[in-house]
Amino acid sequence: MSNEPIGFEEKRASLRVDMEAERVLLHWIDANGQPQEDVGICIDLARKGILIDYKSPFALGDLIAVTFNHNTDKQNTIKGQVCRCLESNPQSYHIAMQLL
Repeated sequence: MSNEPIGFEEKRASLRVDMEAERVLLHWIDANGQPQEDVGICIDLARKGILIDYKSPFALGDLIAVTFNHNTDKQNTIKGQVCRCLESNPQSYHIAMQLL
């Protein structure tokens, strides 16, 4: 006999997010007070923070909404505040945010 479980029952009530360079939709207000929206790449997501890759830098303290699975029945949006922004290469920045 095997010790493997016969079935698997999901016990989490929240949606799972599959994170392997997942494209996400970013929403923020620019320095002129205009709403902006663009696509970035989620590198890592944790309970208290998120790391994204984006083509331009953000300022420390900027507020950004991140939408996963945009325009699907699994769409989910989280909000964060930029706490670190480092250039990873000449056309890419790693932006770390604390989740709010």
